[in-house]
Order: sequence, then structure tokens, then C-alpha cells
Amino acid sequence: MGETQRPGIGIALDSGGAKGGAHLGLFQTFEENSIPVDIIAGSSAGAFAGAVYATGKTQEVLEIITDMKLRESFGYYLDPVFPTSGLLGGKRIRAFMENLFGDLKIEDLPVRFIAVATDLLTGETVAIEKGPVVDAVMASISMPGIFKPVIHMGRLLTDGGVSDPLPLDILKKYSPSISIACNLHPRLPSNFNKRQRDRILRTEKDVLRQDIDLASIVSERLTRFMDSQQVLEGIRPRINAIMKKINSTGDKIKDTEIVNAIQEQINASKDKLKAMFDFTRKESRGTLNLFEIMAISTNIQQYQKNKLMLSIIKPDVLISPDVTYIGTLEFTSTSHAFEAGKKEASKAIPVIKRLVDERGIDLLDKH
Repeated sequence: MGETQRPGIGIALDSGGAKGGAHLGLFQTFEENSIPVDIIAGSSAGAFAGAVYATGKTQEVLEIITDMKLRESFGYYLDPVFPTSGLLGGKRIRAFMENLFGDLKIEDLPVRFIAVATDLLTGETVAIEKGPVVDAVMASISMPGIFKPVIHMGRLLTDGGVSDPLPLDILKKYSPSISIACNLHPRLPSNFNKRQRDRILRTEKDVLRQDIDLASIVSERLTRFMDSQQVLEGIRPRINAIMKKINSTGDKIKDTEIVNAIQEQINASKDKLKAMFDFTRKESRGTLNLFEIMAISTNIQQYQKNKLMLSIIKPDVLISPDVTYIGTLEFTSTSHAFEAGKKEASKAIPVIKRLVDERGIDLLDKH
């Protein structure tokens, strides 16, 4: 490993999906101000951004995320599988990272790099500091429920944000002369005004009622139809029974409408599947899709965890870009996160340079 002469400047990078573009903005600002980073501990998006910096691939990634369209972003990671341990297989994003990082190993990088993941079977935080960069980053970014867990180092690993989204504790173990933290969750993800919240509540009530009613109707009719005794009696008596119900009055749905009910359910499922992969912000939309609910829940948890971490371990410098409004999978907004990261990092430069002088760190000796 191309280790530094002394601990130097270390940074902990928060998880956050597309919000992680802010980390790239931070690194670019540091480079523009001749401030090298010597130790990186990153969870999830932080691991990816840290690996990009440590491997010298920042400019290459910036060219990809600039003006990225929704269809293009899907091409990098959207490979749905039959949902057993995750909705997405992860093969596309692995192929992207293999193309980006090749067969580089962490121990050969010029910067000390630690990718943080979570052991799904033990609950332990796992600091990965050796082996292929691709494997380490894949383990760290595998958001539970979305990407399938990764088998690495003899463990079943998932997203580092599950156990340690802002790994200041990991960073501190390496005793950097200056510790920096980039927190992507400085506030709760309250992205909806009162009118939007009221609309979502009304729509969700309607959706819940429709789901229950239609599901119970279909289930009841199918159960009756498949009753073993009725099947043994033959299909003709069943048809006669259905015809009698067609001619009867009442509020109950007629059995002949079961086909329409099933078709309705199928159409509704198609609409829901389409909506599930819609990450665009539409003020008129009154529902939250599956990914949004998972992402918002995760963001709330990460806000609380980061708040706790920062109350226990104080970094020398805290950088908190305002990227709360960017959805976890809203990669078309990564360039906006990048600009937010640059803006906040610029504010921290004078403080970092003062600390460099006070602690006698010779930046010319770095890299």
C-alpha cells in the first residue's frame, strides 16, 4: 500500500445513494485547494465516492453523471430479479464498477481506504481494508431489500449504512491528524409540504381500501371455485350456479365478474410496478412507491444514527451539504449533489488550512 508518512488528513463519508455526489464535489474542492486526503472511511455511497477518489477516477465519473437522463441511470443498476433477497440483482452495477476500477486492490492504492459494510448474519460492522476494490464497494453499497447481499470475506454483507452510515468511529481508529466528516443527513427528510402530505394521506387511504376489497374478492371467488367438492361434481353444475347468480340481484359482485376482477388486479399491479421505478419528483403525485418508502425510512434512520455518532465523536471539521431533497435512487440529481458538496467544502477550506498550520502538517510530503 502507498501509505502516508504520518496519519495526515482523514475523512469519514456518509451513505446516501445519489446524495453521495456531494462527496465527489468535496474531493474536487480539496484538490483545487491542494489539500490531499490520506485516509478515507466510507459507507455505501461514501465507499463508492472514496474509491473513485482513491483510484483517481473522479473526472471519469463526473463525465458520466453530468446531465444524466433517467433511462441512462437505470442502465447502470436496474436489473430486476425474482425478489428473494433483493429486488435488483446487482450485476449491472458490478459490471459498471469492474469497468471503472478494473482489478485494483485496496492495499495497492496511494490512499488508505476503508469500505464499511454490515454482516447481515451477525449485525457486525465490517471494515474492509484489503482485497479487490470492486468487491469491497459492492458489499458496502448493497442496500437491503433493493440489492441482493454480497458474499465477501466469508461473510454475507449488506449496506454499511445499516450499522454505521457515518463511520467516524472507524476513521478515528487510524488516528488522523485532522478528522473530517461529510454528513449527508443533517436534517430529517421532510420533503413534503402540508398540501402534499394531505394528498398522500388521502390517496394512500383509497389505495389501501381498493387493495383490501379487490384482493378479498378475488381470493374468495378463487377459493370457492377451487373447492375440491365442487370440482368433483363437474364443471357444468358450477356454470349453472354462476348463471343463477348473474340473474340475482344484490350488492355482492357477481361471480362472472371474477375475470374482470382479476384483470383489474393485473392492470393495477402493472401500474404499481411502473410507479415503483418512477423516481422523478412530481408534486401532483399522491402516492409513494416501494423504493421511496424504503429510502425515506432509511434516511430517517441514518439521520438519527448520524446525530448520535456526532454527539459521541466530534470531528475536527464537519461538512454538511444540503442534499436532503435528493432521493436515494434519484441519480439524475447526482450533479446537483456534486455542486452542493463543492459549496459546503469551500466553506471548510479556511478551517482546514488553519488546522494544518496549527498541527504542523506538511502537505508537500503527501502523495
